Amino acid sequence: MTTQTTQNLLFTEHLTWLNTLVQIKNLYKDFELKLQLSAAGIANAIVLAKVESFQNRCIRQKEVLDELRHEIKQHENHLERMDQPAHLLLLMHVNLRDQYNRFFDLYLELERDFDEYIA
Repeated sequence: MTTQTTQNLLFTEHLTWLNTLVQIKNLYKDFELKLQLSAAGIANAIVLAKVESFQNRCIRQKEVLDELRHEIKQHENHLERMDQPAHLLLLMHVNLRDQYNRFFDLYLELERDFDEYIA
């Protein structure tokens, strides 16, 4: 496989990740709106604590999303310049894939927990 073919495959995976991250970022906005609506007019401390917990998880996951997006963009820059040995670039990509998968798993967990809370 040529270097150009490998680069194209990695860029394609990056594009998939970045598109998914944009969608998830928009879904966080929906979560937050639903949380606000569910907390409106409620004085129950247990319910409010649960809402706050979801809000904190959303805030943290949005921070991680932004950091991950930045790392993906940085990696794209390295790939374009080929300023590091190919094996290191590939290793960085594998690490990013692991980070992305971990992030996505946490997102799915939040979504599942939120759906159970709302139900």
